[in-house]
Amino acid sequence: MQNIEKYDNLKDVMPKLQPVLVEAIQSEFLEIKKINKECEKYIASCSHIPELKKAEYVIFSQHIKKNEHKYEVFVFIDAKGNIVRHVTGREMELYGLLNSCSNLHVSDEFVESQAHCDSDECRH
Repeated sequence: MQNIEKYDNLKDVMPKLQPVLVEAIQSEFLEIKKINKECEKYIASCSHIPELKKAEYVIFSQHIKKNEHKYEVFVFIDAKGNIVRHVTGREMELYGLLNSCSNLHVSDEFVESQAHCDSDECRH
């Protein structure tokens, strides 16, 4: 198993992020996305779950099938990586709520390793 980090600045951008979440993101077991705070869905969600106003990112599994999202738990974190709130798929959906993390830099080593892969054969 290769130990190539996907983002070379993740720990710098989010210094408070729990090590288990760092490892899950770096290994692509979990995905991290930036919240679109101008999205109507986000604004409505904040009225039901006020803690989400502090959240900047959400961590989730991109491998869960759409029909099983209600069983998933989303981890909302602030700009430093502190957990703000866990939200289940029963409480909300993420569709239309997320943007890419433009402040995270994909490492050159990761890009190079992916260039040699076909489909999912190189999954960590």
